[in-house]
Amino acid sequence: MIEKEITIDANGITLAGTLCLPREDGRYPIVVMIHGSGPLDRNENMKRQSLDIFNVIAHQLAGRGFASFRYDKRGCGKSGGNYYTAGLFDMVDDAVHCIDAIQRQPCCDSIVLLGHSEGCIIAPLVSGKRTSVSKLVLICPFVQRIEAILLKQAAQVQKELESGGMLRRWLFKMLGTSVESQQELIDRIKSENKDTIRVNLQKVPAKSIRELLELDPPTIMAQVERPTLIIGGEKDLQCDPADVDKIVALIKGPVEAHVVKNLTHLLRFEEGEPALLRSIQLIRKPMEPVVAELIANWLEKQ
Repeated sequence: MIEKEITIDANGITLAGTLCLPREDGRYPIVVMIHGSGPLDRNENMKRQSLDIFNVIAHQLAGRGFASFRYDKRGCGKSGGNYYTAGLFDMVDDAVHCIDAIQRQPCCDSIVLLGHSEGCIIAPLVSGKRTSVSKLVLICPFVQRIEAILLKQAAQVQKELESGGMLRRWLFKMLGTSVESQQELIDRIKSENKDTIRVNLQKVPAKSIRELLELDPPTIMAQVERPTLIIGGEKDLQCDPADVDKIVALIKGPVEAHVVKNLTHLLRFEEGEPALLRSIQLIRKPMEPVVAELIANWLEKQ
């Protein structure tokens, strides 16, 4: 396996990433990976949260003969720009620039777009802009509108806090984490025109969320005509695994779909009842290899 540092100019913003090849020579399908939400680097890591997802997938795919490219979001890792002022469509444009640059690499045989979580809505938008994209891989996708997903997540956290011990109930009281506060934040983002706002001293990428709120995921999925692999997690509390079958029905191209038993949104297994508040414990586990295995198996059949 060979890894090379690559920099890409995206309208004056330098994006930094890693090209991972099975060997130095040869031409390969290259899987370009598009992140989920948050200020994530090329491995889907950020401050105080190391998911180590894209690097694990890249190395497993290299072992099966497939190349990949993963990059730091703008304003994250070694990439330039500002994450918090960027919109969703800025992220779409960044991915388009990455595809154009990777396609010019002598090792590139074809382009496969892989999205995780929010990346599953960006990938179809990108593929609509570039005929060079031959296939899509959607990991933990969704078809519900973002507002419904955000409110559902808030309800889950509220439920876990209220049903927990004294400390959790105290946290709920102090932090005010609730469906109502989430709705207030959504309404504020909709009503303002700022790129970034602050909530409890934390920066929030309002422009990106506002653009996400305006999207109609079923319409976007219905425009997909390329071969697509969908991988959902049975224990995913952020993107409903029931959405997998709905997306299969919408996509016009050939589709293979899996809902992996016990798999969570973080691509770790969780036995028993899943909980969002156990995320810190979950990410201490390694990512499950079954995800990359399903991807490699599918690519070999194409």
